[in-house]
Amino acid sequence: MTDKKFAVLGDPIDHSMSPAIHLAAYKVLGLDWSYERVQVRSGELNEFVAHQGAHFQGFSVTMPLKAEAAALAVNTDPLVQRLGIANTLIRTASGLCAFNTDVFGITKALEDCWVTNPERVAILGAGATARSAVLALHLKAPSSHVSVYVRSSSNTSAITDLAKTLDLDISVQSLSDFSDSQDLTINTIPGEHSVTSSHKQSGWLLDVNYSNPDKTLNELFDSLKVVSGKDMLLWQAIAQIRLFIALDASKELPNEVDVLLAMSAAL
Repeated sequence: MTDKKFAVLGDPIDHSMSPAIHLAAYKVLGLDWSYERVQVRSGELNEFVAHQGAHFQGFSVTMPLKAEAAALAVNTDPLVQRLGIANTLIRTASGLCAFNTDVFGITKALEDCWVTNPERVAILGAGATARSAVLALHLKAPSSHVSVYVRSSSNTSAITDLAKTLDLDISVQSLSDFSDSQDLTINTIPGEHSVTSSHKQSGWLLDVNYSNPDKTLNELFDSLKVVSGKDMLLWQAIAQIRLFIALDASKELPNEVDVLLAMSAAL
C-alpha cells in the first residue's frame, strides 16, 4: 500500500500528463506515493472531495474546477485570495488548504523573457489561467501594457478588475485584432480553438496548451522565442510537490535538478 494518494481532477482529464511527471518525481525522491487522473465535472468537486476522494491527501485541480477549489478551502494562500482560483488542494489537520502554483509556473517558464523587460503583452483568453498570467505580469513586468484578446467581451470583468487592483494598464480587444505589436504573448485559449492571424510576431510566446498547442499560432513566432506549455506544467508541478511534502512552495526539493530532469523525460 502506498504512503499517500494524490490525483489530478478536471474535465476533460484524459489528456493530462500530470500523472507521468508526478510519478517520475516521486521515484527520484524515493516517495511511495500514487497519483492518478479522475474526471470530475463542474459543480461536482465538493461531492468528490468529501466522498469518493476522501482517501486522497491532495489534488491537482484543472479546468473547470479552479474557482470551486478556491471556494472549498478553509485556508488559502495569498495568491488564491487575490485571484479566487486554485489549482492545488491539500488536506491538513485544520481542513482543506488551497494554493495557486500556476503563477509560479508561468514566471519560471518565462525566465528568459523577463530579462527583455516586455512592455507590450497580449493575453489570449480571459479565463482562470489568464488571470494567473495577469498576476505573473504584476510580479515580473509591472509597467507593461496588457491587451486581453477575446472572442466576446461579456466575460472579462474578472480579469480587468484584477488588473486594476494591481495597477496594471489593461485593455480588452477582439481576438480578430491580434497583431504583431507584442513583446510577449500568452495563449490560454483551449487548443481546439485555433487563433486565426497572419501577422508574423517578433516577441515571445507562451502557449499553455501543452497537450494540443496551436500550431498555426506557434508558426507566427521565431522558434527560439516559443516557450512550450510543458515548461509551465513542469514548474507548477514542482511547486505542487513542494507543497505536498512541506506545505511550502518556496522550499526546494532534495535533488530538485534531478527531479526536474526526470519529470521532463517523462513527458
